[in-house]
Amino acid sequence: MPDPQPSGNLYTKGDVIGGTYEVCSILGKGGFGVVYLVLHRGSNEPWALKTFRDEFLADAHAREAFEKEALLWVRLETHPHIVAAQCVREFSGRLFVAMDYVPPDTEGRVTLFDHLRSGKPLDQNRVLEWAIQFCLGMNHATSHGIKCHRDIKPANILICDGAVRISDFGLSAAAEMAWKATGEHSGTIVSPATATGLSFSVLHTDGKASCGTPGYMPPEVYRGEGADLRSDIYSFGLVLWQMATGSAVPPFVGAFRGDIEAYMRGAYERQMLGHVPAAPSLLHAVIERCLQPDPSNRYANFKDLRAVLAPLYASLTGQAVPTPVVGNQSAAFWNDKAMSLAALGQQQEAIACYDKALALCPEEPKIWTNKGLLLHKLGCFEEAIYCHDRALALDPNLDGIWSNKAASLAAIGRHEEANVCYGKALALGSGNAAAWNDKGVAMDSARRYREAVACFDKAIAIDPRYAEAWNNKGVALGFLDSHEDAIACYKHALSINPRYAEALFNIGLSFVALGRPRDAIHAYDASLEINPRDADVWYAKANRLDALGCVDEAISCYNNALRINPHFVDAWDNKGGTLVSAQRFREALECYDAALAIDPNDPRRWFNKAYAEDQLANVVECVRNYRRFTELAPAQFAEQIAYARRRIGELRGR
Repeated sequence: MPDPQPSGNLYTKGDVIGGTYEVCSILGKGGFGVVYLVLHRGSNEPWALKTFRDEFLADAHAREAFEKEALLWVRLETHPHIVAAQCVREFSGRLFVAMDYVPPDTEGRVTLFDHLRSGKPLDQNRVLEWAIQFCLGMNHATSHGIKCHRDIKPANILICDGAVRISDFGLSAAAEMAWKATGEHSGTIVSPATATGLSFSVLHTDGKASCGTPGYMPPEVYRGEGADLRSDIYSFGLVLWQMATGSAVPPFVGAFRGDIEAYMRGAYERQMLGHVPAAPSLLHAVIERCLQPDPSNRYANFKDLRAVLAPLYASLTGQAVPTPVVGNQSAAFWNDKAMSLAALGQQQEAIACYDKALALCPEEPKIWTNKGLLLHKLGCFEEAIYCHDRALALDPNLDGIWSNKAASLAAIGRHEEANVCYGKALALGSGNAAAWNDKGVAMDSARRYREAVACFDKAIAIDPRYAEAWNNKGVALGFLDSHEDAIACYKHALSINPRYAEALFNIGLSFVALGRPRDAIHAYDASLEINPRDADVWYAKANRLDALGCVDEAISCYNNALRINPHFVDAWDNKGGTLVSAQRFREALECYDAALAIDPNDPRRWFNKAYAEDQLANVVECVRNYRRFTELAPAQFAEQIAYARRRIGELRGR
């Protein structure tokens, strides 16, 4: 079976992901993608960073489904029996979940699977303790919006300091939702056998679609009926049997001989017989109820299962497994949660989380600047500068904050102040690729394009995988009329991030400059496949179609742009022009009226409206509109002014 790869090449030791995470090693490759051990450059703390296979994020709808599920995991409060999703970020078009890193114990074990395959039987007290802790973690998750886990297995149960921590919440459900969202359910994605057995797979067997890990799928999931909490009870029943018996493999499975359909069908048939292999008498009845083929005969939830397990543990030990108290969160928790929510498009909720973090720790500069970054993204540049200034008052030696402030200053045209800030940022950290990239953007805004290219080259030298810097270099080269070189930069950005819609759009603009309109349209179409709600791309495509004489197709594209952005004044104006060229003057007037309602002071639109009225012989309106044009038009419109005055005289002399 093929080795699953993320988009592009795997990251290797020393690579920096998103300017934030330095790769130490690969922790594993499995059903979703790759897990890296990274150091967070800000805190120098180790995290586990998981990224995902392209098959699960094939289009915009799939990504939306995936982000929706990932958001549930992020919103979980910290809990001692759950691996926290510290944040969800997007780098180079790929989603990453940064999780708590659980280091191996003195015997090199991290997961429950590691404990099971060690060949040492588990102590019965420990089995019950871990089972109860698992129930506590699942109770917490389901009370916070997680409907079910969907991929319960020993490899997703980590053991940290002798206690259970459940990982990968919602990711299996997200993968299934993402796969179904593509509208193509005929494919099978089978992950390779690993040290932990077969990994999570998307299967299409016997005409049924199912997602999960072979050997751990409940019967109803195999039948394609979907999953709920009772399905999780079944999967955990399999795990509980393994803990009770010390088996490295679940019950009901046979030997895997390369035929996934036969393997799954055989497991299903044995599951449906309902004959649970023997387990220690203390737990056999509990396991047997968990593994009932009919979901209605199982425990309804993990609270009910815990209610059965707790007395068994108490009878053996005379103690109870502690119920953890949760709810008091740190400033770091709220900061990380805010970053995740912002990455998933929940900006207002993210701002609220930053405010909670600052209420707890107002002296932390990184929280202030993180809030400033989000405000900048929302177009609130003055408020962003205020946040960066608060951060710099607390610590003026953080290069990233100077760079962040500079970007906000440049956005409102304060370029000289921005350059001073970039200078301070680079004096403090000349190896900051983001600072060089941001300075390049500021140079672009100031029309200092050669200096901009030099800045982007600096960023790329530091981080050759910096897709944004490659794209921005292309933009600067385009302004210098080096369109072929610009296209090469855009293509390099796309080799890093195949979903970089902006780079495809920019390729289209370069093709226009090179006089290749049909190639431009192909590039725009590729961009719209990734982001069909980009009004600028629909507008650009409409312009090219109009130039090629494809009137109906152009109008359709203008309509798409206007559905997305009804205040897109140039789209109204250009649609009007296309309709005029097709002699559809009344429709054109509606477009010019819409444009003038948005911007009544643009002389060109008064001229265009007057011309359309002229073609319809609406003399009074025509004269009034030509007059309005002459009142507003500056001197460079001399030719049109002369034409308007001549027509006013001709029309009044009728």
